Amino acid sequence: MFGITRCITRGASRQQLSSKRGRNHYKGTGSGAMGRHTKRGGYFIEWEKVRSFVVPDLTAFKLLPYVSRSTQKTTGAFTAQDYFRKNETTVVPEKIAS
Repeated sequence: MFGITRCITRGASRQQLSSKRGRNHYKGTGSGAMGRHTKRGGYFIEWEKVRSFVVPDLTAFKLLPYVSRSTQKTTGAFTAQDYFRKNETTVVPEKIAS
């Protein structure tokens, strides 16, 4: 009886499987292979599998990726009422306004 319970508890680990747990476990990135291995140990890239990212034309794009140093520092917590006070054209629901 004790041998059976010992075996059950040994294999009943319910922890997250990571590279620190599990022998030779490699999670990977899920990206898939872009080619295949050859007989002589090389790697052949199949160009149909290579990822290509299509980026739109950003020449007329007006937003910048960084925040300017001249931005004003906020004081206190920012609430929903402050947001609607800034945008005067927005209709304020009664639950937020009260």
